[in-house]
Amino acid sequence: MSKTKILKKINCICGGKLKKNIDFGKVPVINDFKKKKTKKYPTVVSQCSKCLLIQLKYSAKDAVVYPRNYSYLSGDSSEKLEDYKDLISKITKKFKIKDPSIIDIGGNDGSLMSIAKKKGYKTTNVEPTNVSKISRNKGINTIKKEFNLKLAKKLNNRKKFNFVVSTNFFAHTNNLNNIIKGVNNILDEKGILIVEVQYLYNVLNENGFDSFHQDHKYYYSLNSIKNILKVFNLSIFDVEFLKKQKEIVRVYVDKNIKSESIRLKRILKKENDKNVFLKIKRLNYFRKNHILKLKKFISNLSLQNKTVSAISASPRGCVLLNSCNFTKSDIKIVGEVSGSFKINKLVPGTNIPIKDEKILISQQPDYILILAWHLKNRLIKILIKNGYKGKFIVPLPNLKIL
Repeated sequence: MSKTKILKKINCICGGKLKKNIDFGKVPVINDFKKKKTKKYPTVVSQCSKCLLIQLKYSAKDAVVYPRNYSYLSGDSSEKLEDYKDLISKITKKFKIKDPSIIDIGGNDGSLMSIAKKKGYKTTNVEPTNVSKISRNKGINTIKKEFNLKLAKKLNNRKKFNFVVSTNFFAHTNNLNNIIKGVNNILDEKGILIVEVQYLYNVLNENGFDSFHQDHKYYYSLNSIKNILKVFNLSIFDVEFLKKQKEIVRVYVDKNIKSESIRLKRILKKENDKNVFLKIKRLNYFRKNHILKLKKFISNLSLQNKTVSAISASPRGCVLLNSCNFTKSDIKIVGEVSGSFKINKLVPGTNIPIKDEKILISQQPDYILILAWHLKNRLIKILIKNGYKGKFIVPLPNLKIL
């Protein structure tokens, strides 16, 4: 493996040492969709001895994780769009500010800022990948650069922001230290930082081993994110779980120490980060056994001359297919929403082609594997409505056939 592609993480962002290791196997960068197979990277999970944050020990560079052919679009997810609308509605009602300004760091195709703009916000989107052009086409002030302290200082020469939003970068970057310093620089003294991250305990409770991959550098509990923000003199004062993407937690942060909400205190007290590493070890044991079980099931279907395709070329799906070492002889195609940049490319790390999901209806495979299993109800409902007559394989939290 090329040493230039991997960074060895020695210290946590808080200055603590990483201890213990759990190997979740090799997985490709989940959004590197090409017409050829892509490289795989080790997924070694560790824990900081000081702040207890769970994180990767070896991390691919940001330029590798966010390639030029970046294919993920926020606007492709109806659940994400609903949660975006909910966010803007809540902060508009809760924080009554005249002519509010908001900046989305790593704001992808500008979906969130588009909603905010319609509500009267002065919007800015910072997005370094090729999808920034979609944001610009929506009329959003878009900066095609990586966000860091240097860029923040340039922005600060003009104004500070009432709201800084992160629905991505807190878990996804090697430069978190520099980015949070930048956030501090552009956030108004009475401003609010809003952070959304996948909640570690939800991942563990749902056997979500497919959430461990190179795009996720950090895996947060509320206590660990509180400890990290404290290093930068930022404080969480409230928390909520998203309505549609229930595995994601949203925290409200500011520069002034406020009293913590009752629900925040309740969750903080309930967590036990000192023992969470043992739960991750158990999850890895489950992963190894579950992979064998799923592979055997798919193999038996093949012996019966049953055809299997899949739906949703999602990050979770990429991890699951690679963990099982599935090929197109196992899974014929993966259906993806019409218009997606992923169509006519391969699932990263595999030779499995991605096609418009309409082909699943015309081909009528005997089984469809639901890769975005957390959205199974919606996906199954749509497929049946569109005329699919076969059976469904739901891989997690436990293997089910519907």
